[in-house]
Amino acid sequence: MNCAECRDNLVACGEGLLARDETLQCRAHLETCAACRAEYEAIASLQQRLIARGQAAAGVGIAEPVMRRIRREQFQPERETMVSKLFKYRWGFGLGTAAAAAAIILLILLVSPRTQATAAEVLAKGARAVAKLTSIHLRGQMRTYPGENFGAINPDHPFCTIELWKQFEPELKWRVEKPGRVAVMDGQSKVMFIKTANEAFKHSPGSTWDFDTEWLQKMANLSTTISNELDNARSQGWKLDLAEKTGADGRAKSIVTVHAEFGLPEDDPMKNLFFDIADARRVYCFDARTKLLEAVQIFLRRPSGEVLIFDLSQIDYNQPVKPALWQLELPANVNWIQEAQILPDNGKYASMTAEQATRAFLEACGREDWNEVGKFISSITAQLKQYSGGLEVISVGKSYGSKVYAGRFVPYTIKLPPEEINMRLSNENPAKRYVLMGIYDSKLQPTGDDDLKWTNTPAILPDNDVYARMSPVEVVKACFGALTNMDWPELKKFSPDDYVEKIKRQLEEEQKAGMDMHKLMPGVEIGEAFWSPEQSAWFVKCQVSQIRGGSMAVRKDNPAGRWQVDGGF
Repeated sequence: MNCAECRDNLVACGEGLLARDETLQCRAHLETCAACRAEYEAIASLQQRLIARGQAAAGVGIAEPVMRRIRREQFQPERETMVSKLFKYRWGFGLGTAAAAAAIILLILLVSPRTQATAAEVLAKGARAVAKLTSIHLRGQMRTYPGENFGAINPDHPFCTIELWKQFEPELKWRVEKPGRVAVMDGQSKVMFIKTANEAFKHSPGSTWDFDTEWLQKMANLSTTISNELDNARSQGWKLDLAEKTGADGRAKSIVTVHAEFGLPEDDPMKNLFFDIADARRVYCFDARTKLLEAVQIFLRRPSGEVLIFDLSQIDYNQPVKPALWQLELPANVNWIQEAQILPDNGKYASMTAEQATRAFLEACGREDWNEVGKFISSITAQLKQYSGGLEVISVGKSYGSKVYAGRFVPYTIKLPPEEINMRLSNENPAKRYVLMGIYDSKLQPTGDDDLKWTNTPAILPDNDVYARMSPVEVVKACFGALTNMDWPELKKFSPDDYVEKIKRQLEEEQKAGMDMHKLMPGVEIGEAFWSPEQSAWFVKCQVSQIRGGSMAVRKDNPAGRWQVDGGF
């Protein structure tokens, strides 16, 4: 056994995990090689210290997470620590830097119960298998709004596609894309384009912010994923499970499950809103022979049960990447998001409370004073003007915080200006009764609300004749009446079940935030029905005065030190 082979087996030898012949060969080499013997003694010493700490903590946890201490020691070169030795001789261990880090974590976990260590071994081998990646491509499905933050999740929303391309060599570049937004790092700068708002943001690669794509980047950097998962398993007591199964391709698979628990209270406004702080069951599937990661599934845990929120089913390793992927074509009229600048009268705004800033922003929207609005928000779009111009502020409540958010949340209630909408109806179904088929604007263009698409044929009701005799206008009146009374079974007679359930959930969320659901019901003036030859459909004209409530997310950690709208509007 040579030095490289010996050093690859030092950890296993110390734990008694080698076969008898390998153990004898390893120990024989140690008797003749002072360098390997010194390395083995250092490993054994660290193992003993870790075991002692584990015993002191009664096997439940440790007073200060081991990984946190290791990270501190890594940045203290004047001390010849066990970790510095491992990194100093990482090539002697036959590992790259990433795999060496995984090996260190594996060493720590080996003092845990055998199931934990075995799951850790599978993860570490997965990191070693991709230690020399040149590129990776991930494609999966996640439950989220197409234009929402890359890390935002909504367990009640349909799946949409999310994709990542990453090049490690010869120069680091990446691209993350979902239907409503795309972010690209071309080696020189990072740019994000929000398609739904026609907004873009740019900063240098030196910035630590990757536009909320960090959770997916970690999956692309498998060693980082493993480091994080094993660190949390040890420091936070997360459970690791390992199972073996045969895949659809007939090959053996190793399934590692990480039970992530972030412990945010149920009333925390950030509870289960983003991937990296969600209580979830994370399932990693590795090919047992190649050790390569093949799939990932993430299940959100909530009181009502688990729901699959992310399904990564395609992983391509070291495939050629087209150079065009690193180029991002932006519209000529794109709105560039700017960080808050210091104003001539900046002190006036910096002295505002979160509540005062929220009210000032909303009142400026009501006056359509867009210059003033721009002091509280980074980009003013046509969409913002159309939505908020002329609004009336009903109330602004007391702000509250979250354990994982740097800003504040400010409850508010507003009344939006009357808006003309046209409800599209059809009775071309077996029940022969009019049902809602869509919401259109004053020019009979779809508003983009796809939730009124029927996945099932409207059912024939026990008293179907009563509803079949209703005119389009009567149906629309009945719909808004059922909504006002929150009579969900009645509303489902005219609208798809999914659409009704979505409305119900939204109102329940507002109620949890302290809003009066009845006050949130829209005021509606229902006009006449008319037939559109171009659309070949009946429409009912309505004037809707919408009461909206929510919680504005604001933060002031910017160079100007004043509150800026960060979301919730």
